[in-house]
This record gives sequence, C-alpha cells and structure tokens, in this order.
Amino acid sequence: MVHLGNHLKMNLPAHLRARASQFYAGLLECKVLESPRPDLDLYEFAGSEVLGLFFVDAADAPTEADYLKATWLELKVDDPTRWKARLQAFGVREVAYPDPTRFYFQAPGGPVFRLASMDGGV
Repeated sequence: MVHLGNHLKMNLPAHLRARASQFYAGLLECKVLESPRPDLDLYEFAGSEVLGLFFVDAADAPTEADYLKATWLELKVDDPTRWKARLQAFGVREVAYPDPTRFYFQAPGGPVFRLASMDGGV
C-alpha cells in the first residue's frame, strides 16, 4: 500500500512572495514554519501537511497557464460557501472546471485548488 506524504512543494516567482504570504499565512491561517533556506517559505496546514514555496526567477517558475494543466490540490473547509466568498474577496481567479459542484481557483502564482466540505458533501 502507498500513502501520499504530507509535504508538498511549488515554485513561485519571487515577486509574489508577499502576496503568497498574505494568502497562505493570512487568509488560510497556515502556520509559518522556520525555513532552512532563504528562498523557501514553509506553511503548515491544520492537518499537519506542509507546503514549501520556493521563490525563483519568473523564467524558472511555472506560469499560471502551466498550473491550469497541472495537478490541483483540494482544500477541505467547514463552510465552502463562506470560504468561496472569502477567497473571491481576496482576489483569487476562478477556474472553469468540468465539476460544477466545487469551486476551483488559482492561488497567487497560479497553483490550482478546489474547495470541498469537511464532511464530504458539496
């Protein structure tokens, strides 16, 4: 049997570091962890998953269009309707996806997420 680990990594353009911090530490309330590198920010989600954001030159980062073709990640929340409103107020870009039961969006830098209910419902 194989399990996914609890560590994720993404590359983002360096100029989006402050906006990414506002999103992950501010809006999503992730815990900021001590980083072993100056170009890496670490964010811990409530379930102990750790997201590492490496900040690179824009030429070395995936574009928003690249992220639209890449894997999306799911965020489980207590109230998807309330979280959708919070995310839209923050200014995320909604992503059209064939699943109309969920809200898909791009975070700062382009990573795609979808909202899902903690209880498994819509």
